[in-house]
Amino acid sequence: MMLLTFSPIYYLVKKYFRPVSFIAIMLLMQACVEKRDTRQNIVIAHFSAEPVTLHPTNGTDMTYKYVQEYTQKTLTRIDLRTQKQIPLLVKELAKISVNGLQYTYELRDDVKWDDGSPLTVDDIIFTIKVNKCPLTANETQRSTFDNIKDVVRDSANPRKFTMFAKEQYYKNPYLFDEVYLIEKKFWDPQSIFSNIPIWEMDNEKFDASKYAGLTEWEAQFNKGETGRDTSKITGLGAYKVSNWEVGSSITLTRKNNWWGEKDTSVYSRAYPDKIIFKFFNDDAAIYLGLKKQTLDVVTFISMNSFMKLRANDSFNTQYYSGFTDNFSYNYIGMNMKPDGKKHKPFFTDKRVRHAMQCLVPVDDIIKTILKGSGIRQASFVQPVNKEYYNDTLKLIPYDLEKAKQLLTDAGWIDIDKDGIRDKMINGKKMPFSFQLTYVSSPTGKESVLMIKEAMYKAGVDMQPNPVDGGMMINSAVNHDFDMIISAWSGGSIPEDPEQIFHTKNWNGGYNFVGFGNAETDKMMERTSRETDPVKRAQMLKKLQAIVYEEAPYIFTYSVQRKIAISKRFENPGMYAERPGVMLNNLKLK
Repeated sequence: MMLLTFSPIYYLVKKYFRPVSFIAIMLLMQACVEKRDTRQNIVIAHFSAEPVTLHPTNGTDMTYKYVQEYTQKTLTRIDLRTQKQIPLLVKELAKISVNGLQYTYELRDDVKWDDGSPLTVDDIIFTIKVNKCPLTANETQRSTFDNIKDVVRDSANPRKFTMFAKEQYYKNPYLFDEVYLIEKKFWDPQSIFSNIPIWEMDNEKFDASKYAGLTEWEAQFNKGETGRDTSKITGLGAYKVSNWEVGSSITLTRKNNWWGEKDTSVYSRAYPDKIIFKFFNDDAAIYLGLKKQTLDVVTFISMNSFMKLRANDSFNTQYYSGFTDNFSYNYIGMNMKPDGKKHKPFFTDKRVRHAMQCLVPVDDIIKTILKGSGIRQASFVQPVNKEYYNDTLKLIPYDLEKAKQLLTDAGWIDIDKDGIRDKMINGKKMPFSFQLTYVSSPTGKESVLMIKEAMYKAGVDMQPNPVDGGMMINSAVNHDFDMIISAWSGGSIPEDPEQIFHTKNWNGGYNFVGFGNAETDKMMERTSRETDPVKRAQMLKKLQAIVYEEAPYIFTYSVQRKIAISKRFENPGMYAERPGVMLNNLKLK
């Protein structure tokens, strides 16, 4: 869902599918049936999406996070098992000042980088500076660090530091849960960042020329190869990237003499010698991979294939399988602020957006394509977060007649009697014909065709526009779409709606659709700064009601995560929190 902010993270569940030719699919399916030596202590995990980059700061997609889970470390994290925050690289969770603006941590003494250097407070400060620097190409994530005013080393204890926040914020305690640490010695041997105050990064007139070498350093750091050069993909995790076959797989190899080998935390276990991520989105190949045991772990598979496998005794003998809740949801976004040239003002009228809600056959899609496994929701908060979800909002059914009336009321009528509604705009007739952009996939195509047929009955001409994952992101961030299908992924920590609905996130942020005004902005700001969970829940429910009325999204459904884990391994945990599995904890029997 929103994997938002103090992880801004609205980690898009963009399924970075790549177009695959028929021949490539045949080769892929052949590879999935080749025999392998199952005695090897290697976990082969399937993901439908390949990360665009493994850059220290500039990655955004979900698979990026999945890989970083094993190569990097954070100071704190949410425990997959309990959904509670736990310390990782600090001795205990933050000591918080009474005013909620100071967060004090003490680093563990045993944490070391790959070169043997200890983790220091300098590394923490450097990590914050690089992420806050206006020159770093991490625009969609930078807001994670907006509330950091300063980080100060304790004068009496060099292992202790305090993070000073600008203002109260309910996610301040969770800030370091998803901040992957960067080694200052490795990345900045010339100490270019040492003389730049953290607070200076917030200066709207930040002048990089004042700091010798900064512009050149950032230019090199932001290069695409930085996120693909395995020699630069370093971190505090138990595994290193040993091979990346672009378009195919990433191999992680367990480090020798890793600092955490004696640590008792489940997140420091590193049982497999290697973890291999295989990337492809052909469902037939996934099915064969499980049937022939060439895949050990699968978390993305169609319901049809999954249920077919679970009905097979051989599969049940070879795999643990099950369903878990999933903190994500799918939605259809409508461009409320089109440029008026390439993208016409189809959805600037709230009545039209409500009509579109009535024309998406969500229940039929869940029944036909998801085999009943989808869970509908009426807002940007998932029903699984019961204390925050506004359950007074009614689910919107498919209603052709209501949609027709709404469109007519909004001035969309069939002027030329060709079956498609039109409207006179600035003296010109504009037919209601637009594109629905979505990530190309078999199930995506099937859903879109169902939507197209349903809309056509109301005199709306929707044209499917399938694209690959990279193009989808560019289209969304640049508002280069009429209507778009996407998804948000999140976790058990309640969401901050500012990431996707605040007007400040229209340019370069995650407010793709252009929702919001001064009033809703202030409401979101007050909500995010409310630290009392009961009061915050009440405020969130009011905001959900406003979003429901304004209808920037068509909220469709969330689906349970489907997981299969080979019985070659012990500890087959399955979790609601992403990524849903602990590959490092799979111990060969």
